[in-house]
Amino acid sequence: MDFYEGFAGRFDRLMEWKRRWHVEEPFFRAILAKDGALSGGVRSILDCCCGTGFHCAMLARMGYEVEGVDASPHMLEVARQNLKDRELDVRLHQCDVKEMRPCRAFDCVLSMGNSLPHEFGDENLLASLRHMHEALRDGGLCIVHIENYDRLYADGDRFIPTRFSRTRDGTEAFIFAIDYFKDRVVFNILSIIERDGLPQFNVDVVEYNPISLAKMHALMREAGFKDVEVYGDFFMTPLKESKSYDAIFVARK
Repeated sequence: MDFYEGFAGRFDRLMEWKRRWHVEEPFFRAILAKDGALSGGVRSILDCCCGTGFHCAMLARMGYEVEGVDASPHMLEVARQNLKDRELDVRLHQCDVKEMRPCRAFDCVLSMGNSLPHEFGDENLLASLRHMHEALRDGGLCIVHIENYDRLYADGDRFIPTRFSRTRDGTEAFIFAIDYFKDRVVFNILSIIERDGLPQFNVDVVEYNPISLAKMHALMREAGFKDVEVYGDFFMTPLKESKSYDAIFVARK
């Protein structure tokens, strides 16, 4: 959570909403429509680790009843403002996913944006997945997006593509450097945000648990999920054919 205290205000500059919306909305329309045909429809969605509210906003705008959960008060503060600015009614809760006790059952539960690997230790990962499972109605849908750490480690790239943008307000650049260890992967994020000719530099460091695909499969099954499918990107490309570093798990209670 210390990472997000400093980074929350810069997060949406890095993960720009317009670009994400363009890529992810068709994915969710396809997945949720497919699930609706199988199980009678999706109306309610719980976004676990909702961050600055991107998926809450997108899914609410698509017509779903959405609630969000996040452990970081700093990310929730940004999320509330983002939702207010868009005049969207979404309930947000500050809570650790592995400790949450929803008072209702949802048709769909999400954990997007490589959020689950913030947890270290199989017991914590399993606790998070079990609480997501408990938050679903029978037959409900679970979607979990993580990095494809198998491929990331196999490639071993030290630097990943920089995001650079120039607007009338100024210039922004984000540079990533990755440190690989057996039990963790460290993302070092250098951000350079220039306004009125004055650059501001920040370095943010965050550690992730490099969960293998096989481990993720096993944990989801142990948590009670079934019919687990994995896509390699938001275009629903089969994992083995994808060239991205995404792994999107779709399963059912």
